[in-house]
Amino acid sequence: MRNGSYELSNVDKVASTLPEARALLREARIDSTSRMSLREAALAAGANPDELLAQIEARLRREARRASERRAAEELEIAY
Repeated sequence: MRNGSYELSNVDKVASTLPEARALLREARIDSTSRMSLREAALAAGANPDELLAQIEARLRREARRASERRAAEELEIAY
């Protein structure tokens, strides 16, 4: 994930591009419809922008890994 590009993007763009980020934005008390940059919104909410981006990245990787594991399991199921 390119943190810099998301850090400078509007919160609403990040939320629409990365639906998995919405829960983290909500937990950080950041309005997902905000037009502020993610960095500005995080600072305004008292959250560390770097930590928030790292959490979003970790969640995206976890979701991608789970999807990959599901596909592999489905392929094994089909093979038998």
